[in-house]
Amino acid sequence: MSEKVKIVAITGPTATGKTALAVKLAQMFDGEIISVDSRQVYRYMDLGTGKDLEEYGNVPYHLINIADPETDTYNLSEFCRDAFAAIGDIVKRNKLPILCGGTALYLDALLKGYRLPGAQLPPREKGVARSTADYEAAPSFTPPFELDSLVLGVLYDRTTVRERIEKRLDARFEAGMIEEVRKLHDLQGVSYEKLEFFGLEYREIAFYLQGKCTFEEMRQSLLDKIRQFAKRQDIFFRKIERSGQEIFWCRKGEEPDPAELIRKFLSNQALPAPGFRLADVNYGKK
Repeated sequence: MSEKVKIVAITGPTATGKTALAVKLAQMFDGEIISVDSRQVYRYMDLGTGKDLEEYGNVPYHLINIADPETDTYNLSEFCRDAFAAIGDIVKRNKLPILCGGTALYLDALLKGYRLPGAQLPPREKGVARSTADYEAAPSFTPPFELDSLVLGVLYDRTTVRERIEKRLDARFEAGMIEEVRKLHDLQGVSYEKLEFFGLEYREIAFYLQGKCTFEEMRQSLLDKIRQFAKRQDIFFRKIERSGQEIFWCRKGEEPDPAELIRKFLSNQALPAPGFRLADVNYGKK
């Protein structure tokens, strides 16, 4: 592809309704969704990763359920390869690629045209040192084409995000998230050590299933850690903005109107400057 490929990205902290907005916009603009989530790639990990597949309806999605949690360790390089392949496939069918997810590292690397110098390192193994990459070797990944991106962020104030995180967490417990983790271990053969590697929900519930804590201790620890994770996401989004990437933060996913921004972007009209920058907000020491 000689010309830049237009893509739209929907991002933001956890529990802000990114998937619902992405599906709505995909239906409006004949798009397909590419997940930008480091854990949704794994099969059987549904509730804990918030796949919410029932929300997609007839909207096609990519990079979900493509790896095995027992044997695979998906990484940034694999994501960039797979994401570019999905974008190319979607564009060839005259559809709009819409990236959706909160793994800011993955999104940032994709937008910046991530390149991994030298040969790809082997997978990590506990207790085994990895060799250093051969920087004289050909790059293990180079983007096949350039991207022209519009990045939309779903914005809520921190108090509301904290409340949404707790409400969503309890809903997932009621939907059977503990049983999901139990089945991963008992039926899929995923070790407790690997479950802990996946972090957050899988790590804390694995501790609970091993009898290392009570349910209430697990729930509170998990709630605290997810809220801390949302803050770390904020920090990374600030970094992305400071590096020069514009993010159009849409309050509650509605204002400014994301559909109008996409229409202007696709028709090559000039976009207004973002009215809000997360990088300019000082939350103090809270």
